[in-house]
Amino acid sequence: MRSPSFFLIILCLVLSMPRAVLSAPPKMRPYTGIGILLFPLSGNGLSDPLPLYEDPGLYRIGSLSLDRIPNYEWIFGASTVEVPLIVSERKGSWLRVAYDDAGREAWLNPVRSVPLLSWSLFLKSHICRLLPGLQKKYYQLYQLPGKTALTPLTPRRFFKVLRLENEWAMVLSDENSLGWLRWRDEDGRMLIGVSPVSHETQP
Repeated sequence: MRSPSFFLIILCLVLSMPRAVLSAPPKMRPYTGIGILLFPLSGNGLSDPLPLYEDPGLYRIGSLSLDRIPNYEWIFGASTVEVPLIVSERKGSWLRVAYDDAGREAWLNPVRSVPLLSWSLFLKSHICRLLPGLQKKYYQLYQLPGKTALTPLTPRRFFKVLRLENEWAMVLSDENSLGWLRWRDEDGRMLIGVSPVSHETQP
């Protein structure tokens, strides 16, 4: 049986460890790909699992169900209406998606009631914010893409996306400041998070 002094020593060691060691590792931001699917949690969404293929229509490798979709609540917020799935590539009606938290990809042919939304359409229909824990340069707001720095934003500052141009987004902040910032990084990973509000699926 361990003595009380043993447990006291362990507790002191844990409390003396740097906070960075005790904190959870930063979450990996997903690649943005070409757009996003929003599967309704009821009705014609994923009530039946969708087959996954190594290539479009060839070599079935499994199926996609709601419990396997990557959990990106820290980016998209918690919704009781729909669940997002990021699409990396398209071939006809076939879409390549990252179907689990490990980032493994496969092809699926979604039901017609779940359209592929462009990032421009999706982001413009939400109130957005920059994600926490980014490099300082990504919080910088510019008058033009990459030119003439304005007041930096923080993850607590919300903004409206007005338009996208490649990796840049024109935004209107909550203080009516118009400017440009990066919405994805040089590797194509997400820099922006959204609040779960209603969106329109028609351009």
